[in-house]
Amino acid sequence: MRKLIILKTVIDFIWILSCIPILILGFAFSIYMFFNTEILELTRFAGMESEAPVWQKQLFIIVGYGIICGFIYVIFLFRKSLRLFQQRKPFDSYVIETYNKMGKILIGLSIASMIGIFIIRIVFTSKIEFTLGLSPYLLIMSLGLFFMVLSEAFKIAKQAQQDSELSI
Repeated sequence: MRKLIILKTVIDFIWILSCIPILILGFAFSIYMFFNTEILELTRFAGMESEAPVWQKQLFIIVGYGIICGFIYVIFLFRKSLRLFQQRKPFDSYVIETYNKMGKILIGLSIASMIGIFIIRIVFTSKIEFTLGLSPYLLIMSLGLFFMVLSEAFKIAKQAQQDSELSI
């Protein structure tokens, strides 16, 4: 139980100090960049040339902000499911559905991120790059698959628990 409390504390710490400010500041920046396009000169895409038209930069920032919001939503769902673990309800149907949803969202976000980075590289550098090896997008996809497998394991465990209660 102590490890669960530590995990919940770390996730709450990340939520308060990172996720909430990113949501607020990202939303403010996304609105402000349409009124003052000079602020886009401050933004830099990693290793990309900044000679792209303003509308492309705005589009990429909006899409990137949407992807970040998806990751923040996954952290929010994880926080909610940890509360049920603290209440000693690990096989609750909400936890099972949430883990499956988190897995699907993470897989979708990793695919969207891969495609987005690929398109950004084509637009800004006019090059097509493929890198083989360990990629954060593959790790995020693996994490999504892990949550989906965990959801199935909890579903099986819940069914076994219900069967054992009926046999008594």
